[in-house]
Amino acid sequence: MSQGTHFEPVDESALGWLVDAAPTLDPSLGYFLAQSWRMHPQVCSPVSRLSYGGQLTSNEERTASRRLEGREPGVQEFLVDHDGNSTDSAEEAERIVDEIKALIGNKWTDEDGTRALETSDVLVVAAYNAQVVMIRRHLDEAGLRGVLVGTVDKFQGREAPVVFFSLAASSAEDAPRGISFLLNRNRVNVAISRAEYAAYVVRAPRLTDFLPASPAGLVELGTFLALTQTSGRPISASAHES
Repeated sequence: MSQGTHFEPVDESALGWLVDAAPTLDPSLGYFLAQSWRMHPQVCSPVSRLSYGGQLTSNEERTASRRLEGREPGVQEFLVDHDGNSTDSAEEAERIVDEIKALIGNKWTDEDGTRALETSDVLVVAAYNAQVVMIRRHLDEAGLRGVLVGTVDKFQGREAPVVFFSLAASSAEDAPRGISFLLNRNRVNVAISRAEYAAYVVRAPRLTDFLPASPAGLVELGTFLALTQTSGRPISASAHES
C-alpha cells in the first residue's frame, strides 16, 4: 500500500480551486441554482447564510405551507450535558429517541396533504460511525426501527421532514479529529439541509466553549453558532424535562 502527499496548492479540489473561497461559483464559470425546493424558508435561510453567501432562497410556494403539529420550523439546538465523550454519546442518543417518540404521530402537512408523521419521516445524522452504532441501538431498543441513521457522507442527497444532527463529542478537546472536523461548514451544511421542515443540532454545551487559535477558526465557530440564532433559543435537557 502506498500513500501520496499533495502539497499546496495542488491539495485543493478542482471545484475548490474554481470557487477560490467564494461562497458560490462565479457566474462566468458556471450556474448557481439559487432556489431550494426541499427546505422550508426557516431552514433554508440559515443554510443560505452558512454556505451560500445568503444567495440561496426557498421556493416558498411549495415549502412555506408545511406544518408539523407542536413544532416550529427552522434550525434549533438541543443542548445535552455530558463529559468525556469523544466519538459516541449515549446521552445524545437517549435525547434523540425521546424527541422522536414525541414527534411520531403528530400531524404533518406538506404539499401532498396532511397525515401522521411516521418513523420514515425522520433522519438522524451523526458525525462519527461510533455514534451511528450507538443511536441505532437506542432506536431499535425503543421500537423505532423505521428511523434511518447514518453519517453525513451516507445521507448526502437524502431528505426528510425532520433531521437530527448528533455531534457526540463533549468538548473541543474530546473531538479526536479536531473541532474543525465537527464544525466544518460543508459537513454541517449537508447534515442540516437534509431537513424539509425542522433540523435539530444535538450537542454538549461545552463543545463550543473554546478559544479558536486562528482567525479562520473564529469565523468557523461564529458561523456555526449563528445557525440557530434566528430559530429560537437552544433547548436544554432541563427545559425539555420541565
